[in-house]
Amino acid sequence: MSGSERLAATRLQLFYARQVHALNCGDFDAYGRTFAPGARFVLAGRAQPLCGSDTIAAHSRTLARMRAADGAVQRHHVTMTAVLLGPHGALRARSATLIVTTGPYGMPQLTASTECEDLFEEDAGGLRISQRRVLPDGAPRPATV
Repeated sequence: MSGSERLAATRLQLFYARQVHALNCGDFDAYGRTFAPGARFVLAGRAQPLCGSDTIAAHSRTLARMRAADGAVQRHHVTMTAVLLGPHGALRARSATLIVTTGPYGMPQLTASTECEDLFEEDAGGLRISQRRVLPDGAPRPATV
């Protein structure tokens, strides 16, 4: 692994830790800021992508509210992140994400295993995702982001 790949891998680990902690703790404003204002979030099985950081955060907030009404909590675990350096320093990452849902006083259940591919942009605020594609394991593989 080159020095630039090592640096990118460290930056991505810190980025995903911040993003996932915000999502898992219900800080949807902070979670939304991890996406570029014009970000596109493609969810397999959804007819249209979510467009814009505010829309992405609102979607996650709504899903969390629905789970909370049932007494459930969901945790995202980003693993096996691969750094994909593109031309002109473009940064992409591909990760496996496990989603665990726990009902009230219940046992945790693995509710999703997905591949997540992100394309990043960088501004004064640091790294932000400009495009995300989430694909459940076993689904047909379209072209990359």
